[in-house]
Amino acid sequence: MDIFGFIRDTIHEIAGTPVEKIKPESTPKELNLDLFDMQELVLDAENEFDVCLPEESKIETIGDLERMITAA
Repeated sequence: MDIFGFIRDTIHEIAGTPVEKIKPESTPKELNLDLFDMQELVLDAENEFDVCLPEESKIETIGDLERMITAA
């Protein structure tokens, strides 16, 4: 599965957001993700792709998270 597909599916599982509404330019707030949801999403992504993302990373959009995973 590609990185964005994994992120999209995980957001859907965590927040129940319809997958068609999840886009790279979407913000966590637009997708009903709070701080704890984002932490869960980042941890799931780190485990899935065997990467370690900096805790102080600023994730403003879902695309930011995708780029961070790709660069790690």
